[in-house]
Amino acid sequence: MNSGFDVVPLGRAEKLASKMFAEIGVEIEWSGRADCPSRSGAIVVTVSYETPGREYPGAYAFAKPYEATHIVVFWDRVRHKVPPPRAPTLLAHVLVHEITHILQGINRHSETGVMKAGWSDDDLFQMGKKPLEFTEDDVLLIHHGISARSLAPLSPVK
Repeated sequence: MNSGFDVVPLGRAEKLASKMFAEIGVEIEWSGRADCPSRSGAIVVTVSYETPGREYPGAYAFAKPYEATHIVVFWDRVRHKVPPPRAPTLLAHVLVHEITHILQGINRHSETGVMKAGWSDDDLFQMGKKPLEFTEDDVLLIHHGISARSLAPLSPVK
């Protein structure tokens, strides 16, 4: 994550995102270090604080799954969608969704759960009670993608 991000919601979001991935056997290592992008396989998350309305309208973030390293989170949209105490939960789901795109290496969505293309108000309410889940297909594609990443190491980000 780029510097300047409010560490309180970020810490809570990282903890929940890690828990969501741990439930499917995937360990996430978070790093705020500047040298992290040079590490093989690192995923770089950039935060946008003032996202133009014409840029990915209605989206909370986007990933570049075919590039396999970049995610941009529209923090201003996440923060304004839900009350402040719920922002870390929404941010965690956004991070999990976009990291999943990178890990799967494809741009696909599921009919339900965390990889749904767009979350309804009911989905937002439900994620406040318990995290949205991965479908079986999501889990298989994540593990397949992780295996493929380990066989073909990524070149360092410049």
